[in-house]
Order: sequence, then structure tokens, then C-alpha cells
Amino acid sequence: MIYYPKSHITPNLLSNGTLAYKASQTPYNGYYFAAVDGKNFTGRFPGDGDNLELIPTLQPNYDNVEELEGHTPEDPRFYPSNLTYSTSNNVEYGKGIKYPPTPFYPSPTDEEYELGEFTRYFTKKVNNDLYYETSDLYKNILYISLPITWTIKGNETEVYNLNKNMVELKQQQLLISGLGAFLKFNYLKYYK
Repeated sequence: MIYYPKSHITPNLLSNGTLAYKASQTPYNGYYFAAVDGKNFTGRFPGDGDNLELIPTLQPNYDNVEELEGHTPEDPRFYPSNLTYSTSNNVEYGKGIKYPPTPFYPSPTDEEYELGEFTRYFTKKVNNDLYYETSDLYKNILYISLPITWTIKGNETEVYNLNKNMVELKQQQLLISGLGAFLKFNYLKYYK
């Protein structure tokens, strides 16, 4: 298993058979943790037991395919046991279930280096200091999106101060903290 920092896992989740061991495909009941890359592992957190990889269990065939047209089994509100409730309450598929953003590691293009700047997108969970760097603005009511113009060319001291000031300004504007720490205070990342 690869190493995941604490900020990149959601610990102490409970599976009631919705996940299965990847190796054997047998259903798993018990505690697990989820990583930001979408993988799930046994145990409450990394290091708790063997941390075997888990996958979603195969979903049963649906009886009424017409009602489920365009709906995939990822949304449990549309499983056969929940379908009647969801359709009678006009639940819209894909709305209401919120997934964490997918982490992204940008690579500035030659044009962006020529220009001397590019936009980095960060996403912060509303109720804690959990940050992600994303490929674009992340639209989700549980997260705040933070686009920041990142300078990558010029005098090294000026670039450092400019990026630092941009991060601090964004934190002041949105009344948040922790973005500098998430960046490990490396305001010269991608600098050439």
C-alpha cells in the first residue's frame, strides 16, 4: 500500500457489505478508510491491520431498466431497494451526493512559462482545513474553490513575495487559513 498523509484520507468509515475485498470479491463488513485517489482500504486508518484494498460490490441487475435509464449504480438512492422512494420524492440523480475533489498536480506549459504566470486551483473543505489542488474550479457546496494566479518567472525574491502575498490575500478575502501550510510555504514552486 502506498503512503497517504492524514490530510488525504477519510478514516473510520463503516462498510455494511457495500465494499468487497479486491482480491477475492467477497463482501466486507467493518471499518475502512478512503483515500483521495478513490481507493478504499480495510482498517480505521493506515497501519490499522493489513489495509487490504476494497472495491465496490457488484450491483444486482435492475428489474426496471427504463426507470434507471442513464443512472449508474454509484448513486445508492437509485438501488432497487431505494428506487421507489427516490422516484416518488423526485430525487434528481447525481444531485445531493457529494464526492471529494480529485487531486491534481499541474505542469505549467511552455506558453505559461513564457507568459510568466498560470492559474492554480485549490479547493478547501468548508468545515475544516482540508485542501486539495484541482485541475479547475470545483463546484460543490461542501467546498470553497480558490483560483490563484501563480507567478513562475522573474526575480526570485519578487516571485516568492508575490506568490506569498497572493496566498495571504486569498485567505483574508475568504476568511480562511491553512493554505500556506498546505503549500508547505513553497512559494517558488514551478519557478524557473
